[in-house]
Parts: sequence; structure tokens; C-alpha cells
Amino acid sequence: MKDLKTCLKGLWNMMSRQMILRSSVSVALGGLRIATSLSFVWICKRLVDVATRVSDASIAQSVAFMVTIVLVRIVLSIGTVYWSRYNTVKTQNSLRASFFDHVLKARWNGREEFRSGDTVNRLEEDIRFLTDIVCELIPGCIVTVCQLIASSIYLLCMAPSLLWLVLLMMTVAVGCSKLNFKKIRQLTSQIRSDDSEVQQLIQENIQNRILVLTLFGVDNVMSRLGGIQHHLEKTTISRLNYNAVARGFMSLGFSGGYAAAFLWGVSGIHQGTVTYGMMTSFLQLVGQVQGPIADLASQVPGCIKALTSIERLMELDEMETEDPKGDIVLEGAPGIRVEDVTFAYEGTNILEHFTHDFKPGSITVLAGPTGVGKSTLTRLLLGLLRPQGGKVSIYLGNESHAAGVDTRCNFMYVPQGNTLLSGTIRENMRLARPDATDEEIMQALDMAAAEFVSGLDKGLDTLCGESGTGLSEGQCQRIAVARALLHEGGIMILDEATSALDLETEERLLSNIKNHCGKEKTVIFISHRPAASAIADDVITLTRTI
Repeated sequence: MKDLKTCLKGLWNMMSRQMILRSSVSVALGGLRIATSLSFVWICKRLVDVATRVSDASIAQSVAFMVTIVLVRIVLSIGTVYWSRYNTVKTQNSLRASFFDHVLKARWNGREEFRSGDTVNRLEEDIRFLTDIVCELIPGCIVTVCQLIASSIYLLCMAPSLLWLVLLMMTVAVGCSKLNFKKIRQLTSQIRSDDSEVQQLIQENIQNRILVLTLFGVDNVMSRLGGIQHHLEKTTISRLNYNAVARGFMSLGFSGGYAAAFLWGVSGIHQGTVTYGMMTSFLQLVGQVQGPIADLASQVPGCIKALTSIERLMELDEMETEDPKGDIVLEGAPGIRVEDVTFAYEGTNILEHFTHDFKPGSITVLAGPTGVGKSTLTRLLLGLLRPQGGKVSIYLGNESHAAGVDTRCNFMYVPQGNTLLSGTIRENMRLARPDATDEEIMQALDMAAAEFVSGLDKGLDTLCGESGTGLSEGQCQRIAVARALLHEGGIMILDEATSALDLETEERLLSNIKNHCGKEKTVIFISHRPAASAIADDVITLTRTI
């Protein structure tokens, strides 16, 4: 758990100049509302004194002044709410986009620290809490402190002893209510962690609902959910108990302060030292002194949630990101040279002193049993992973560059598994090239043996559910290959991209790729199927390193 100073520094780093300026406007609006509130206290006292003939001021002018103050307060109230909502939307969108961009650009290491459900929870719930901090909590606390100071000065001028009595009572109440600050923060952190667990479980089982229905069983999944939610409920109730005690102390201090002000005024009226107008002012000012103190104290649970969210977002922000310098495009069919590469996951070598030259314009098949490093080698070629020994370089003629984010633009890549996203087929295809015409899209689909798209009722406008729901696995694979073909690049990598195809369709697709790419592109298949080996110039069979 990070300390307060570290969290505040992290928060400052997360805030942009625009966020600070918008929050400053919120503080300025709050300052105007303080001025109108104190003016209202003054005019109420004046009107009561005029009505009781303590003052001979004009009642008409006093009433007009009160009406003006009320109208200004209404306008400021509407304006403050509007600005707060506007600021919240702008800030939340900005923060979410910033952190999402950072997560997408984070360096991939093959053993991700955060699961997808946990990351989504941080990008949604923790961003929401952080937005509340920036737009509501910080400006609100600044305005509240200003109101406390202004109201205290006003009351100090009228009844110094009453002010000190009220402040003492509220300070004691606040101090007693916050004795368990550290414990509440620990419980809040656990609640946020349990929330992430719930979201992760729900997300994974919705994505794999067919597997749940056929293998795991709904009852088994619901039992796991029940266990997590039981722990979440227990922790939440524990936090509620601590907060209930805190609210009890606060209510006691607030009621005691108000009673003290009332009795103080009654005593003054009885002795003839306090007017009815002053009595009215006492009651209003005590509320304006106690209110800010109570508001500040009530923000403590929000501050605890805020610290937890800041800490969780700082963990995302601390993820190492790639550092692009600019795309390095090699025209034609570049080659890839792998020299004495070693790569290990958690101390276990996956690749050990691997060397191979994927020559320009060649077709190579990477084969071998599961777990020998085929997919790992692919990620090294793409520059997603960095070798722990040796080097990987992209070359063409005498020009050579280390594989990394800047050389990734040369690749046309088909990942293993179903990689279609929610949306239409056209939208999925244009992820590879946003300016592609329908004609170019259909040409790529035909080349990938995915001409079936033209026979669908809605053609390119056919909707794909999440992970291609609504299409067969083989259809999804062919669209994914077509998407890669639509992307510009001189190196094509297909990772088990034909595993769901029948032999005839596979041979047709591979023949199209060979005829289209020929010597114009460097092609690498990760496959154990004979049809891929039949068109290859070279077949590399990886073996286990242990």
C-alpha cells in the first residue's frame, strides 16, 4: 500500500493542464456561492432587526437586496451543477483515453501482470473515482475550507467565545470519528480487489458461455461467484460498521454545536445583549461553520476510495511502454535474421540459441509440438518481445534494423485463434486499412477463400458478434486472413491460421497466398499441417529445449 505522499504525487502527474484549469473554475464558482451565502446571513439579520425596530434601515431596500441575493444564488447553483457535469464528462473521457492508450502501448512480456477483467475494472470504476477526485473532491474541499474560514471570521466578529466552543466540539467529534482511517482504507482496498474478481469471473464466463454450458456447469460457476461475493459482502459490512460509528460521532458533534448556539442566543436575548437578528445570524453561521467541518469529515470515505483508486491506476501507469521513434518501412519483401536468440519465461528457456535467416521472398513453415516456442518466436519477430540473448533484425539488401515497434509496420499478421471484433465485416476489414474501398476488401476476401461473404444477406454489412459470433470458426479464420492481406507490409505471418479449414479450402487459400505473394512477400506459417509444408521453401521443426 503506497503512502499518502506518493499517492498525491501520482495524482498530480495524472492531472493535465486542462483539468486543473476546469477545476479552478469550479473553485471560483464555489467562492461566489460563499459570498452570496454570507450576504444572505447579513441581510436576514438586517431584516429581522428592521422588523423588531432595532434598526431604522429601509425595509424595501433590504427586501430588494434579499431578492437579488436569492436570484444570484439560484443562477450560481444552476451554473455550478452544469459546470460540474461538463467538467466530469470531459475529465472522465480524457483520463480513460489516456490510460487506455497507455495500456495498449504497454510492452508485452507474455506473462501479463493484470488480467483483462481487472484492467477493465480499473479503467471503469477507478477512473470514475479519480474523476470524482479531480472534479468534485478537490474543488469541493478547497471551497469548503474557504467557507469555513469566511464563516468563522464572521462569527468571530459577533461572538468569539461561541466560535471556539463550536470548533472545539466539532474537532473532537471529527477526531473520534476518524480513529480507524487506516483500517477503513485497508477494507476499501480489499473491496476494490473483490470487485475486480467478480468482474473478471463474469467477463470470462460470458465470453466462454458455451464451454460453461457443456463442461464447467452453471452451478459450478455460480458457486465460485457466490464465494467471491460472500467475501465482498463480509468486507463491505465491516466497512459499514466502522463508518456507522464515525457518523455517530459526527452527528453528536453537529447536534451539540447547534444546541450550544441556540442556548447561547437564548441566554443573550434574556440578558439583553443579543438581538433577534443576531440570534438568526448565530444559527445560520453556526450551520455554515459546522457544515464545512462535517463536509470535510464526510469526504474521508471518498478520500480513502480515492487513494485506493489512485494506487491502482498508478500500477497501470507504471507499466513500461514501447518507445516508437517512427515507422521504418522496407519496400518489397524484407528478410528476418534471427541470431543466437534465447528467451525464457520465469527462468524456463522456451528458445535457446536459436538461429535462422528467413530470406526475402521465401515461404517458411515453423512446425513442432505445443510449447516449443513457435508463438514466442513469432512475437520476437514482431518485436513484441525482446530476446534475452542474441538479436532479431529486419533487413533488405544492406539495410538492417532491430525488430521492434518501429519495424512492426512491415508485417501482415494473422494471430492464432478467433480475432474478429464486434462490428460488421467491413469494419473488421478496415481495421487493417481504414481507407480501403469495398472493391479492395472483396479482392482480399476472395484471395483468402472468403468469397462466401458476397453471398451473405447483408454482405459486408453482416454483423459479427464478439469473437466472430454468428460465423463459423473457419469463416472467421478466412476473414482474419483477408484482413491481414488488406494491410500493407512485406512480411506475412500466419499463426495456425488454417486450423479450422477443411483440406480443400485450405489448399485453395494457401495456393492463392503463394500465387499472390510469390517472391513479393516473405511468408511465415506457424503450422503443423501438411498443406502448408507442401508450398513452403523451407520447413523448420522446433524441438523442446529441455
